[in-house]
Amino acid sequence: MDTPTKTLTFETRLNLIHEQDAALCHYAELWNQVKFRWFANLQKPKAQQLSRTQFMHEMGMPFSYRVFQGVRQSIKSLIQSYQTNRNNRLVTLEVKIKQLEKTLNKLEKRCDHVAEKGCPQQAKKLRNTLRQKEVKLRRWQRKQAALVAEKQENKTPICFGGRKLLKERQTLKSNEGIRDWQCRWHEARHREFLLVGSHDESWGCQNAQLSPSEQDDAYQLKLLVPHQLRATFGTTINIDCLKFKHGKAAIAQAVWQNQVKKLDKSIKGQPLSFRFKRDKKGWRLLVSVEVAGPTAQAEWIDADQGVIGVDVNPDHLAVVELDRNGNPLQHRTFDLPLHYKNDAQRAAIIGDAVRDLMDFAAQQGKAVVIEKLDFQQKKRQYQKQDHPQYARMLNAFAYGKIKDLIETQSIKRGIRLYHVNPAYTSLLGRMKYRDRHGFSDHHAAALVIGRRHYGFKEKPPKQLIGINAKGTVKTEHPPVRMALGDYQYYNKLQRWYQPLEKSLDFLSGWRHFRRVNRVSYSVEARLDGRPGMSPDLIQESVTLLSAHPAL
Repeated sequence: MDTPTKTLTFETRLNLIHEQDAALCHYAELWNQVKFRWFANLQKPKAQQLSRTQFMHEMGMPFSYRVFQGVRQSIKSLIQSYQTNRNNRLVTLEVKIKQLEKTLNKLEKRCDHVAEKGCPQQAKKLRNTLRQKEVKLRRWQRKQAALVAEKQENKTPICFGGRKLLKERQTLKSNEGIRDWQCRWHEARHREFLLVGSHDESWGCQNAQLSPSEQDDAYQLKLLVPHQLRATFGTTINIDCLKFKHGKAAIAQAVWQNQVKKLDKSIKGQPLSFRFKRDKKGWRLLVSVEVAGPTAQAEWIDADQGVIGVDVNPDHLAVVELDRNGNPLQHRTFDLPLHYKNDAQRAAIIGDAVRDLMDFAAQQGKAVVIEKLDFQQKKRQYQKQDHPQYARMLNAFAYGKIKDLIETQSIKRGIRLYHVNPAYTSLLGRMKYRDRHGFSDHHAAALVIGRRHYGFKEKPPKQLIGINAKGTVKTEHPPVRMALGDYQYYNKLQRWYQPLEKSLDFLSGWRHFRRVNRVSYSVEARLDGRPGMSPDLIQESVTLLSAHPAL
């Protein structure tokens, strides 16, 4: 099995003299000018776009093609990010519009009903609410139409410098305010540049070479100056005493590997990419390096003894430990209170939860299994909950961040990470394992995720016994599978089970859970407190349930 790798980025602050700071500022200005022109070139029709060689000659060859590769990669990442966000917004708008249309239909029927009853005040309030929601619906539909048209025309309207700062220009009238805005606008548009490395280049990047320094745990950076700036700033910029607070081992390994490569050409070097960013305190250096797990297969924690199934949710991680045969051993919950938190707090909370999860996996000596989903699919699952509090929680949901941290920690700790298709895991978990093991819906889904890694087939129970609100005991049989495939049958099963789940309280699995765990709860306690359940009706239901052969 191949050793997985992950690209990680580590940051340090640069202590520069005035000449070095000026050189980096001019470098960033030149680099971003090429970046803006290249982006404008990509927005033209395909037939009118210039090739890389034509573009560089038209620009007068401001720097080498390797530096230009950083420009191309930066623009490509920006375009992909914008397109992904646009798709997410379209998914969100689609779900919101459908929900609002259903709400409008209900309000219209309610308005007609109230008007027939002769309640003018209540009818007036409902009409006002209906009018406001219609305005909101039209606004969302306009946004959706604009995004769809933009996607069809393959446009990517990116504002370099920020839309907020650009709109601020419209409110300025004095010359002094305009000059101050122009300075801030220039700084916002020319505050970073990227240099991409490769494994076959000297020290991992020919334009920025990171090598060991004479001091312990320190490095020196040799930055190659573009041709247009060499008359002013010389050929290179040497920055000494670079120290990294995090990622010392990964950076040291990469630098050592590149150093050995200079002596032995057969050894593959480690590519390093450098991003220089300027803020209020000065320049920061972000170094990206590939981190690999243990090279020996025996050093990895694999799924030989079982797995840890994980179901990622907006407010917690539902975790279930399984043995090799797919039987649950224990379950855990790692909370994610992300609501009303800023980005830094959310990152810290997610990091703590993922660390606890991987500590648990390492302690048990088992691999981790998570669902193979993107953010759009995961968010679509939860957007059906029409509640303001749930909407706020979903807005803070950082699904991609959670998955990324789990992947990173698995490589660092040498714990195998597997992805499975999570289709219908929630349905099967609710039907088979929720009441049987006393799990929540999410822990039951995590159990199915873990079992799916081993390829276990999930068959529904032969019959489901439940009791409705009136105390009537009912036995329901799942639909026949016939010749349907797995997911076709699960879809059919879901259409049968969802309306049934709302009307019946299934007791089959609960009885098993009570017997296995020796819980002293009685059927009377289960039925007590339900609407319309009198003592006589409870006693009658208990008698029927006790005599039922399946229970």
